[in-house]
Amino acid sequence: MFFRKKRFYVCSICGYNCLPGPLYDKEGVPDVSLICACCGFQPGYDDEELGYTLESYRAEWIQNGAEWFREKEKPKQWDLNKQLENID
Repeated sequence: MFFRKKRFYVCSICGYNCLPGPLYDKEGVPDVSLICACCGFQPGYDDEELGYTLESYRAEWIQNGAEWFREKEKPKQWDLNKQLENID
């Protein structure tokens, strides 16, 4: 029996690599229904609406303690620096 491996996507803000879909499609349109469980970034609202760049949102999130948006989804051995390495 063949099982398809579920594909996950990486958050451009925090490097969380378990997003169920991409933040933006190939044309750059944001998926406003997607919110990162780690940093709480929601494309289309937190970026253009409030004037954030990806870098400024990341810097503010880290400066404020890099707290998880959905704490129950935080891995037990979570390492911020290791996760940030997932960002291209």
